[in-house]
Amino acid sequence: MKTFTLLLTTLILVGLLVGGVFAFTCPKLQKEANESIAKAESAAMKVTDEREKGRAMAIIALAKDLVKQSEADHKEAADKKNAELHYRAEAKAKAAKSLADLVK
Repeated sequence: MKTFTLLLTTLILVGLLVGGVFAFTCPKLQKEANESIAKAESAAMKVTDEREKGRAMAIIALAKDLVKQSEADHKEAADKKNAELHYRAEAKAKAAKSLADLVK
C-alpha cells in the first residue's frame, strides 16, 4: 500500500511539473510577432516601387491588427481563465509573425 501511495504521489508531482511546460506562450509569440513587424517596417521603407511598398504596408497593417487581437484575446483569456482564447491568441500571434516575415 505504501508503494502504491508513493507511486501515485510521484506521478502527481511529475504531472504538475510537466504541466508547467505546456503553459500558454501568448506573450512570447506576441513579442516575436512585434519584432518581425519592426523588421518588416524597416524593409518596407527601403522599397522603391510604390506597388510593392503598398503591398508591404498592407501586410504590415494586417499583422499589427492580428497582434492587437491576440493581445486582447490573451487578456480576456487570463480574466476568464479560458484556454480556448489562449489558443486563439497564440494562433493570431503566429499568423502575424508569418505575415510580417513575408515582407523582405
